[in-house]
Amino acid sequence: MKPINHLVGLLVAAASCSAVAVPLLSEGFDDIRALPANGWVLINNSAPPGSTSWFQGNPGFFPAAAGPADSYIAANFNNAAFGGAVSNWLLTPEVNLYNGESLNFSLRLLGEGALDRVEVYFSTSGASTDVSNSFSLLTAFEADLDTGWRQRAVLVDGLTGPASGRFGFRYVVDDTSLNGNYIGLDSVSINAIPEPSTVALMCLGAMALRFRQRWCRRWLFAGGMASLTLAAHAASPDQDGVMRFPHVQVIAQPATQPAPSGGGFMAYKDPVTGKLTSPNPEQAALLTSALRVAAPLAKQAPPQVARAQHGGVRLMLDERHDRFAVARKAADGSVTQSCEPAPGEQK
Repeated sequence: MKPINHLVGLLVAAASCSAVAVPLLSEGFDDIRALPANGWVLINNSAPPGSTSWFQGNPGFFPAAAGPADSYIAANFNNAAFGGAVSNWLLTPEVNLYNGESLNFSLRLLGEGALDRVEVYFSTSGASTDVSNSFSLLTAFEADLDTGWRQRAVLVDGLTGPASGRFGFRYVVDDTSLNGNYIGLDSVSINAIPEPSTVALMCLGAMALRFRQRWCRRWLFAGGMASLTLAAHAASPDQDGVMRFPHVQVIAQPATQPAPSGGGFMAYKDPVTGKLTSPNPEQAALLTSALRVAAPLAKQAPPQVARAQHGGVRLMLDERHDRFAVARKAADGSVTQSCEPAPGEQK
C-alpha cells in the first residue's frame, strides 16, 4: 500500500482521537438485586424505619428514563413509618476521582402535592460508607409536583489531587405525615475527561510506530507539536476559572432548585469559631427541618388531609402556617433578630 494511503487512514484515526468523556461507571438499574455485588451500598437510616427501602422501579407510577419500563431504582415515603423522617442512602462503588469528572444521572420526583427531596453527596474517603462524617453535600433537588425525568450533572471540582471515594444519593423527607411521595433514579454514570495533550501523545505514538519513513516521522512531529501547542493554549482558564479544551464539553454544576420558601444556599455556622461551612448530612437535615416546622395553632381547626393518587399525603395550608424571621438594625449599627409567629399563634 502506498504511503499516501497509510497517511489518509491515519489522519482519520487521529481525528477520532479527540478528547471525549470516558465512563468510569455506568448503571441502568436493570436489576437492583445485583447492585451490592457490583460495589453499590444501600443504607436506610430512616427513623423509625418503614416498610420499604430502595426498590425496583414500578412502571405503574412512571416508566424508566431509558430501557425497560422498570429499569430504574425507586424510593417512597414508606421508607419511614408514618410521621417519621426518611434518610435513605444509595452509594456508588468506590472510584478514582479527579477534577473535571462529572456525575450524570436522570432524576424524577413525583411530588403530587407532597414535597420530595433528593440530595447528592461526595466522599474522598475511599470505600468508607460512614454517611455521618465522610460525605459532603454537593447539591439537592426538590419539588412538590411531578418533574418528569430530568438529566442532571454535577462536576467534580476543588480536589487538591487524585482521590478515591464514592458519590451518594440521599432521599430525604422530614415528616412523612406531611411530605414525601415517590422518586426515581436512572442512568447513573461517572465520566472522566482525559487531557487533550495525553490523548494527542497516545495517538501520535501509535502513528509513529506505524510509519517508519523519515518524511512521515517529520510530518507527525510537526503536527504533534502544533496539536500540543493548541492544547496548551486552549487549556488556560477563562474568566470564571473553568478550563476549556477543544472537542471537550465542560459540564457546569446546575444551580440548586430554590426551596418553596424562597431560600437560597444552605450554610452552617460553627458556634465555636463562628465560621460558615457546608453542613454535614445531620446538620443539613436539622436546618431543613427547622425551616419546615409548622407553627402551632391556637384553637384552630387542623388542615384537611387528602391522599394523593399514588399514595402521597396532600394538605391545604393557609397563611396561618407562615413563619419568618425579621432582622432589625439599630441606630448604633447593632443587628437583632426575632422570629415572628404565624397568624393565630400566641407570642
